[in-house]
Amino acid sequence: MRRVASFLGALLIAAATGSAMVAQAAEGPAALPPSVRIKPVMVPIVTRGQVERYTQIEVMLEVANATRLGEVQVAIPRLHDATLRAVYLGIEEGWIVRGNIANMPALRRKIDEESVKLFGKDVVSRILITPLSRQSSFP
Repeated sequence: MRRVASFLGALLIAAATGSAMVAQAAEGPAALPPSVRIKPVMVPIVTRGQVERYTQIEVMLEVANATRLGEVQVAIPRLHDATLRAVYLGIEEGWIVRGNIANMPALRRKIDEESVKLFGKDVVSRILITPLSRQSSFP
């Protein structure tokens, strides 16, 4: 009798947990905010005044306000230019050392400043910077 009671108790708990999981699955995950991917940026790795090789980084901007997404997408070429300026400033300032981003917050801050110049404040909510690959230089 105890076994039947404990089995029924376990069955009730499993059913309650299962229905909670079904309810959560029905709601689905929260929608991700829209984002814009900028064409990869080639970063030169300079040694003794010569380009040794290149590395690539990719920048993705999360747009806080979905109604402004079209405006940001149209400005992708200007965002690419702004990202290039930020990368070369980063090399000059020591934020990027031999192709590695040594000061990610400073680089993000500079890209954010450029996006504020283009769109105003609070349009871009987050900036994701991802290293992609390394390439050989000229023979």
